Amino acid sequence: MHDQASIWNTNAYLEVTSYTARLRELAGISDVRGRIAVSDLWLEDLPYSVLVLAHRWALEGERVSFDAPAFGTAYRFELQPLYSPSGDVVGVNGFAVAVADPESGQLSPQVYAAAERHAGLGIWHEDLRTGRTTISGGLAAMLSIDPAAPFDVRAFDHPDDCAEIARVLSDPDSSEQYTCDHRVCFGDGRVRAVRERLDTVIDRRGMAIARIGSIVDVSDLKERVDELTDLAMCDPLTRLANRALLLERLTAAVARTARYGTQCAVLFIDLDGFKNVNDTLGHDAGDRLLKELSDHLQSHFRPTDTVARLGGDEFVVLVEDLYSEEAALSAAQKLLKSLACLFEIGSHNVRIGASIGVAVVPRCSTVPEELLTLADREMYAVKRSGGGGVKLVACAPVREPPTPSRRARTA
Repeated sequence: MHDQASIWNTNAYLEVTSYTARLRELAGISDVRGRIAVSDLWLEDLPYSVLVLAHRWALEGERVSFDAPAFGTAYRFELQPLYSPSGDVVGVNGFAVAVADPESGQLSPQVYAAAERHAGLGIWHEDLRTGRTTISGGLAAMLSIDPAAPFDVRAFDHPDDCAEIARVLSDPDSSEQYTCDHRVCFGDGRVRAVRERLDTVIDRRGMAIARIGSIVDVSDLKERVDELTDLAMCDPLTRLANRALLLERLTAAVARTARYGTQCAVLFIDLDGFKNVNDTLGHDAGDRLLKELSDHLQSHFRPTDTVARLGGDEFVVLVEDLYSEEAALSAAQKLLKSLACLFEIGSHNVRIGASIGVAVVPRCSTVPEELLTLADREMYAVKRSGGGGVKLVACAPVREPPTPSRRARTA
């Protein structure tokens, strides 16, 4: 009896606009007059109004797939957004087919809770008519709480995230719907990153009758995203910023100089004598030297400055909050002097030098790529002169375009 698929469509208000005869038979709907909500089709068999919540996600443009009990058996639900010709989401297309174990014919609450735990999902349902809040087995297990005890989702917020959560909830639109990424403190002492969502269920009269909330543990996903971001923005050997992150920060620094009337400088550094280290001591020693130098650069400059490695033995330092070109030149000369020390690499003491080109913002340019090119050019000029020096980009101050003369304006 349950081997046929049930299909339905809804509008943006989750009112059913069409459905198959099979679903009408299962739901026991004989009078098709008036509006039918999606919750009317599947009654109350689905725990904690999870189907309504899943439809809300589909309205946000997500494809949703899950198993849940209905009509005394277990169903596989597939939901996807319906789009208008202009690309707007105007409703939801639903598909459901029975997938229960033929021997039991149903998905038990224990199995559903286990599925929630496996997915890192927890759901709560607040009935606004009675004030009663019910939580799913998965949420109770996630937070290590008694499912029958009074529930307050805010009681588990990480103290450092409370201000951001309050900001999200203070938005007037958040009274009916919100999504918030934050951390929670689980009952067993763990701290995990979660995505919290809340939706409001509206009845046919337009009255809010319930609120459905969900928490999804996204810690593993967030860690993976952080790892990928780190790989995309950091040099793998030294863990310094790479070119992409340097350009991002340089763009922001240029904007700050315009806003606050300050200056910043790009110091393009190429090591003198590094090839000799590689040739005589080997590439492993060369890598250790690059790491030692990275630590030296980071300790030499302020935390607000950016130290980056572009590859090989080329480094760039973005020095911010300067008030003169002389300050930029002084910063480069102090760095050059600090490199006169010996670096201990295994059983060897290594001495290196550097050639440094300096470009100052906004005098030289306000284009990040051009600033790097200019500083790189001056660094090579120092290199050709024997190395071990600093050279400031000699460029004319940026001037406004000349105002046309009176004669030219009247010509």
